[in-house]
Amino acid sequence: MEKTLNLPKHVAMIPDGNRRWAREKGLKPWMGHWHGLRALQRIMEWAVKNDISCVSFWGASIDNILKRDKKEVDFLMKIFRTEFEKLSKSKFVKDNKIKINAIGEWKKYFPKDTTDSIEKCIKATEKNDKIIVNFFLAYSGIKDMSDCIEKIAEKGIKNITNQTIKENLLTKNLPAVDLLIRTGGEPHNSDGFLMWDTANSQYIFLKKYWPDFNELDFAKCIKEYSKRERRLGG
Repeated sequence: MEKTLNLPKHVAMIPDGNRRWAREKGLKPWMGHWHGLRALQRIMEWAVKNDISCVSFWGASIDNILKRDKKEVDFLMKIFRTEFEKLSKSKFVKDNKIKINAIGEWKKYFPKDTTDSIEKCIKATEKNDKIIVNFFLAYSGIKDMSDCIEKIAEKGIKNITNQTIKENLLTKNLPAVDLLIRTGGEPHNSDGFLMWDTANSQYIFLKKYWPDFNELDFAKCIKEYSKRERRLGG
């Protein structure tokens, strides 16, 4: 893809449509998550190619973990366990200095063998400094904001600024999101995903399901972003 003058620095992804993709192909719903991994892996390659310094994926909400069928959740945990293990040993990740973060309440809701794999990956990549890839796991933007308000109240802070709020969010170390892409045909945010950090973001909604998301789709999103004028309230 040709480079543009106005590339986003932080791209966030809501990879929706895995289960519908699987059902339409006569597969068990959770198999869509497995096939969705291919798109996720390719995104990291495209981020490197296009000098995008921060990429965020929504991997699972708290409701996904608590309310979905146990077989699906168990399969999802297996995917996380396996993939974070691979990422911790990945030559591509090492050579391109990709730092892996996991954000959310995954330590509370995930089984120990899965959290061990995630922690190993975070440790193995913590000194990498070229690209940051964030996985939001057992995450709720609404809960993060309510927890943030509670933290500020407990600290007795009277003069509350934008910086005060940012410093008390789980995303306190992340830059604001420039572009949010959601696949799956649902034109809205969900559960307040990155609500504070997407206040001035550009949104692009695609009908295509996540497992079918490809490099051409990504390139079109980046090109569309580059054409838009970001007023930032002005």
